[in-house]
Order: sequence, then structure tokens, then C-alpha cells
Amino acid sequence: MERSENQQWPDWIRRLHRGEEAVLRELLTVLGPKVLGYCKKKTGSDEDAEELVLDIFLKFWHYRNRLDAAINPEALLFTIARNHILNFMRNQAVHKLAAASQQETELPETDSVLHKFTYNELYRQYRQALEKLGDKQRTVFKMSREEGLSHREIAEKLGISIRTVEAHIHSSVKYLRGELKDGFIVIVLLSILD
Repeated sequence: MERSENQQWPDWIRRLHRGEEAVLRELLTVLGPKVLGYCKKKTGSDEDAEELVLDIFLKFWHYRNRLDAAINPEALLFTIARNHILNFMRNQAVHKLAAASQQETELPETDSVLHKFTYNELYRQYRQALEKLGDKQRTVFKMSREEGLSHREIAEKLGISIRTVEAHIHSSVKYLRGELKDGFIVIVLLSILD
């Protein structure tokens, strides 16, 4: 980042506080290419990356009143980007799993019975293991992994601390990894769990 841009941060922050949309366009011009490159690297898709960048800058706009001169907008944008990409990837994995469940009847005829049995059995094992979790633990895990909520959103909805949410998710993941020893289901779940 050039020194002149760093010197503009306080002015940009003041203008953001006033709700000037022009400053958002300026930030998009200055930082947009960097955020886009980061998103492309993480998603592997130009189309997804472009959509994510717009969402990231929109979320940044919503945070504008919380900014102060000590906050580096670039660092905040990349924090938002990282979290947004993680949620996006988690949601993609959940949608792929759901789509696979719906398409199980469309498997090729030669292997369809074996594939259906394998998928259904592995999915059944996952659901059974999930049901063995405590109520609060299961609720937190589902809100995080299936609904794509952030730790903060879960904490607010359930009236618990973010640390408690993190502890529930960590123990859930650890338990599920131990319960599901079949390699295939572990691979599928790792894309959702991590």
C-alpha cells in the first residue's frame, strides 16, 4: 500500500461515517483488485470471486459507522473477506451434499445400487453420530455448519458467549471425526467441518 493511500485512511473513514457512497467506490478501485485476487485464489472461480467481492464491500459499508481512525480498512476488508469465503465454502459443501442426496436416483444404472447404498449408509452414520451430540452442542453445530451462521451470530441467537460456541463446535468436530471412521465420509465431512 502506498504511503499516500495510508494518509487517506482518516479522510476515507470520516467520509464513510458521513455515508458518502463515493468513498466506497474509491476503496473498491484501490482495494477491489487485491480482494478479488484473494477471493479468486481461495475459490478457484472468477465468477464466485466477483460475487464475493461485491458482498464483502457491501458488508464493509454496513460496518462503516464502527470504524475509527485507528482501524486499517484494508485489514478489516480482508478479515471480512476471509470470513465470507469460509461461509461461502461451507455453504457450497452443504449444498453439494444435499444435491448428492437428491440426485441419488440419477446414478448410472450399473453402479447405482452400490452407490446408493454406500451414500445412504454413510449419510445415515453421519446423522446418527450427530444425534448422539448433546442438544446444545448439536444445535450450535447445525447452526454453524448447516445454516452457515458465524460464531457471533450463533452466540447472539442462543445468548451464549462466542467462546462457548467455539468450544461446542470444536468438541462436535472432534466427536464426529472419532465416530465416523469410514474414509469417504470423513473426506465429505472435512469439507463441511473445517
